[in-house]
Amino acid sequence: MKTKILIAVAVLVIGAAPACTNKEGESESPVFITVSIDLQPGFVDVSTPAPVQISTIVLASHLKNATASDPLGFANTQINSYTVRFRRTDGGTIVPSTKTFGTGVLVPSGGTATLSNFPILDASDLQQSPFDQLLPFNGGVDRETGRNSIQMTFDLTFYGQTVSGHRVQSQTASGILLFSCAGCF
Repeated sequence: MKTKILIAVAVLVIGAAPACTNKEGESESPVFITVSIDLQPGFVDVSTPAPVQISTIVLASHLKNATASDPLGFANTQINSYTVRFRRTDGGTIVPSTKTFGTGVLVPSGGTATLSNFPILDASDLQQSPFDQLLPFNGGVDRETGRNSIQMTFDLTFYGQTVSGHRVQSQTASGILLFSCAGCF
């Protein structure tokens, strides 16, 4: 009887112990991708709808095994899409839906790829809630916060696969945006 109780207690302890995760090791891919954002859009004027783009994004491929090499290029990564998720930082709750954009970029293993002017919001998104509230004919004020601007962050995550067929998901990069109606005052 004591043995059964000890085994049950041991199973409970092992099951309750926190597990460590290795973000880079979560996929079978021999590489992981990091993302860095240069020159974020920062301020966005909703009175002149245009796509919101990031001027420069650098994707860097890193071999998980630092002593390994990839002379045949099987760990080169084809990036097929990326998602953009938004969060309000000003107390509001209404955000644009998660956006998914296609891309066709090859990141060499151990190398980098530079992306220029990739969108994170379409021009039509700036004419929808919550941004439309900032226009003068809609009151010029965000109804949730009572402010004439909207502050939010965005998260970018890239998805693809290596030439050998292993899935790859990049680390997430974040940025900050301030939406206002500059041409309205």
